Amino acid sequence: MKLLSLRRAMFIISAVGLTASLAGASTAAAEGTQSGGMPAPALGKSGSIHQVATVKFPAPYVNPKSFDISWVDPQTQTYYLADHTNNGVDAINAKTDAFEGLIGAGDFSGTGANSTSSQKSVCGPFGVGGPNGVLVLHVGGVTQLWVGNGVTSSSPTSTVKVFDLSTPSSGTLAASISTGGQCRADELAYDPVDHVVIIANDADSPPFLSLISVNANPANDKVLGKIPFTNAIDGIEQSAWNPANDMFYVNIPQIPTTDGSWMGEVAVINPRTMKVTQTFPVPACSPAGLAINVKSQQMLLGCSGDAIGGDTVNGVTYSGNPAVSYIMSARNGRIVSRFSQVGGSDEVWYDPSTSQYYLGANGMTSNGLSSGYSTPVLGVLSSNGNRWLGNFPTAASAHSVAANPMNGQIFVPIPGYGIAVFAPSNHDNQGNRDNS
Repeated sequence: MKLLSLRRAMFIISAVGLTASLAGASTAAAEGTQSGGMPAPALGKSGSIHQVATVKFPAPYVNPKSFDISWVDPQTQTYYLADHTNNGVDAINAKTDAFEGLIGAGDFSGTGANSTSSQKSVCGPFGVGGPNGVLVLHVGGVTQLWVGNGVTSSSPTSTVKVFDLSTPSSGTLAASISTGGQCRADELAYDPVDHVVIIANDADSPPFLSLISVNANPANDKVLGKIPFTNAIDGIEQSAWNPANDMFYVNIPQIPTTDGSWMGEVAVINPRTMKVTQTFPVPACSPAGLAINVKSQQMLLGCSGDAIGGDTVNGVTYSGNPAVSYIMSARNGRIVSRFSQVGGSDEVWYDPSTSQYYLGANGMTSNGLSSGYSTPVLGVLSSNGNRWLGNFPTAASAHSVAANPMNGQIFVPIPGYGIAVFAPSNHDNQGNRDNS
C-alpha cells in the first residue's frame, strides 16, 4: 500500500479543524506530543459511532507506529494486532479495553531492521516485515494463534508461526511452517470444515497462495499445495472463507488490461481441489479488504488507495480512479452497491451483531481523487439496505480494523498513539445497547 506520512496526516487533520474525540481529547492534552514533536492525532466525531476508549501500551512496550492486520476472537473477546514496532502480536482485552500481553516477542522480522538491502530491494520495504496476517483457531480443544512472518538475513524464507495459547494473552511457539517464499507471508483465512489455512505471499514474483493443513498438534501441519497467480501484478490481498459454500474468496488487486484501465478481481478457491473455480471482475478498484456477510451472501470489497493514485507496472500506466467501495454478491460476483463516500481502504470487517461493515480507509482523500489532500477515516456502512452511515477521521497509516461482536466495539490502531476504541452511537462504553 502507498501509505502517507504521519506528519502530513497530522497537518491535514489540524488544518480542517477536526475536534478531539471523547476519550482521546483528555489523553492527548495530558500527553502533549508524540515522538518527534508531532501532535497527537485529533479524532473527529461521527453520527454513527463514537470513541469510548483508547488503549495505551505500558512500559516496556510502546504504542506501535508500524503494524499490520488485526483480529478479534469472539470466544475469548480478545483483540490481536500484528505489531512490527514491538515485534510480536499484541493481545488486548476486548471487554475491558486493556493491554494484556505480547505474544511471540522477538520471533518475527519486525520492522525489517535485520533484513538485507537485497531483500528490501526485491520485496519492497513492507515486504520483509512481520508479523502480518493474524488469526485465532480453535481446533481439537486447542487454541492456536496463526501469524504470517517476513524475512531476515538469518531467516531468508517466509514462514507461518503457530502458537499454542495457554491463555488468550500468552502462548508458546509450536511450529514455524515455511511457505518457501523469499518475501513475507501475509494475510490468511481458515476453513474449519476441511481444516485448512490459506495464506498469501503477496510480494513474491509471481505472488502465490499456500494451503496448509491444521491439526491440534502443529508439528503435524504441512503445506498441502500452492496456487501461483501469474496475472496478479500488484500482489494478493485479504482472503475470507465462506461457510455457505466452503470456498475461499481472495482479493487480487490488479490484473493486466490492454487499455490501461484498472481492473482487480476476486478469486474463488476450492480448498479440496486447491484450484481457482471462478473469478469475479472488480472494475476501477484495487480490492484489498474483504469481509463476508454470511447471512445475505454479500461481501464488502474495500478498494485501496493504489487505485485512487494510479500506478505504472511493467511499463503500463494505470490511471487513477475515484474512491469507491463495493458490496458484491458472493454467489455470482454481481456488484449490488457502490459507495463513493469512502475508499482507499486496507483491512475491512463485518460485525453481524450490529449489521455494520467497517473500513480502515487510510487512503481516502478530501475529494475522493488523487488531487485531494489526505483524509484518512474509519468508514461505516450498514448492511441493512446497504447504506453509508458515515466516516470517522483517524490518521495516516490507520489501515487496520476489527470489531468485537459480543459488545459491538471497533478497534483501530493509530500509529504512535494507541488503539482507538469505538462503539455504535446507541452503545455505551461497555457495549450495552441504549434503547432509550
